[in-house]
Amino acid sequence: MPKRPSQAHGVAIDPEHPGRYSSSLVAGLAMLRCFTAEHPIRGIADMADTLELGRSTTHRFATTLVALGFLEQGASRKYWLSPRASDVGIALCESMPVRRVARGHLRELRSRTGYTVSLAVLGGSEIVYIDRWQGSRQGQYAIDEGIGPGARRPVYCTAAGKAIAARLPAAEQRKLVTELKLQRLGPNTLTSKAALRAELERIATGDDAIVVEDEELLSGRRALAAAVLDGEGRPGAAVELAVPGAYAVEELVSSFGSQVSDVVGRVSSALQQQSGDQSHRSTTNSSGEV
Repeated sequence: MPKRPSQAHGVAIDPEHPGRYSSSLVAGLAMLRCFTAEHPIRGIADMADTLELGRSTTHRFATTLVALGFLEQGASRKYWLSPRASDVGIALCESMPVRRVARGHLRELRSRTGYTVSLAVLGGSEIVYIDRWQGSRQGQYAIDEGIGPGARRPVYCTAAGKAIAARLPAAEQRKLVTELKLQRLGPNTLTSKAALRAELERIATGDDAIVVEDEELLSGRRALAAAVLDGEGRPGAAVELAVPGAYAVEELVSSFGSQVSDVVGRVSSALQQQSGDQSHRSTTNSSGEV
C-alpha cells in the first residue's frame, strides 16, 4: 500500500522524495496565505500559532518577507500584505486565456443587466473570482461586499461553484465532495453531502445549463451561473450573475438565464476556436504541412 503524503503547513509532501521540497519555502508561502480578508493584519504570535511554527522562526520568515517587499510592518509591530504580494496573482489572471476571452462579454452583460457579473475558476474546494464587473443596482453592494477579484468562496454554496463541480469528471467530483466541509452560510445552504450530490446530478443531467444559487452563500443574494467548457468538455470556468434577493428564482431565470447562457456559449466557442488554431499551428510548425 502506498504511503500517504504528509502535510507541511497544508501542503502535501511526498514521503518518497522529501529532498524535492523546501520546508522553508513552504512555510514562507503559507505565511503569505494566512493573510485573508478576515485576518488582514497579524502579529508574530498569531502567525506562529496559525502556522504551527516557533516564534523565532516565524519572526525570521516575516523579516525576510518584509525585506523582499511582500509584507509591510507598522509601528504596532503587526504585519500585513504589501501591494507587491498581488503581483503573482495579477500576472496569473492576466495570463489566463479564459479571462482575456471573457472580459468583453462580461462587461457587456453587466451593462445590459446592471447587475454584477463575474468569472470564476476552481481552486481546490473553493472558487476563485478572477474577473468581476460590479453592478450598480439597488441592494447590489450589500451582496457583493468583500467579493472582488481574487476572493475565494465555497464551491457548494455558489452558483459558479456548483456549475463547475457538476461538470467535473465523476472521479474528480467524488473527490471534491468528499473533501468538502459543509457549513451553513445562508438560509438555504446545502449542509448534507447527499443533498449536494443530488443537486450536482440534477444539474449535470438537466436540459438547462443554468445553475441557480438561492440565498445559499448569504441572505439576500441570488445568482445564476453556467460553466465555460473547453474542447474536451471540461469546465474551465463559470460565468456568474449575482442579484439582490428581490427576484424570485423563476423570475431570475426567465429574465437573465438566456443572457448568461449566450455569454457562456460565446466564450466557450472562442476558447475552443483558439485551442484549435493553436493545435493547427503546432502541427504545421512540426511537420511543415497539415
